[in-house]
Amino acid sequence: MDCMQSRVRRVGGALFVAVITAGQTIGGVTRHAALLLPRGRSRGFGPTDFQVNKTAFAAGITQEMTGDRWRLTLTGGPSPLVLDRTALTAMAQHTVRLPIACVEGWSTTETWTGVRLRDLAQLAGVPQPRSAFVSSLQPLPGFTRVTLQANQVMHPDSLLALRVNGADLSPDHGYPARIIVPALPGVHNTKWVATIGFRAG
Repeated sequence: MDCMQSRVRRVGGALFVAVITAGQTIGGVTRHAALLLPRGRSRGFGPTDFQVNKTAFAAGITQEMTGDRWRLTLTGGPSPLVLDRTALTAMAQHTVRLPIACVEGWSTTETWTGVRLRDLAQLAGVPQPRSAFVSSLQPLPGFTRVTLQANQVMHPDSLLALRVNGADLSPDHGYPARIIVPALPGVHNTKWVATIGFRAG
């Protein structure tokens, strides 16, 4: 009897762990069952229901900061260039399916749409940048900026993403714009982008 009870407990424990971690992989409604995974819960609805490393609230991002008055500033050329989201969405859009892997142990692959970083460099007047310095609106400390090297800026799949899975980014996923670069750790795919400074070679 003791052996049978022990076996039942082991099987029950394995099933419990499977249920509460399934949402990390499967997503959708199962995401809410991911009790042991602090970033496994939903951070959006439908197309934006996937993990984040930090919510907009935790980063100190408000709707006022990301609303109609938001602007992206590009520097490095003869003079700064300021663009609103309407101008960005009017530019040539590129769509790519890329993963984000987080140091917290989760990963997700989503379909991102936005403006190629190399197109923004060209627009800014730095067609062959040596690097790019990206800064976030985020007022609270913690991964608010990143330096991208020339190969990362010029990669054809490196984006200033505006949409994900066919929908506008949610606030937690970096609305109004975020960086998506192949093979770049998740925390360096800067969200809530405010400025990109291109540096000439």
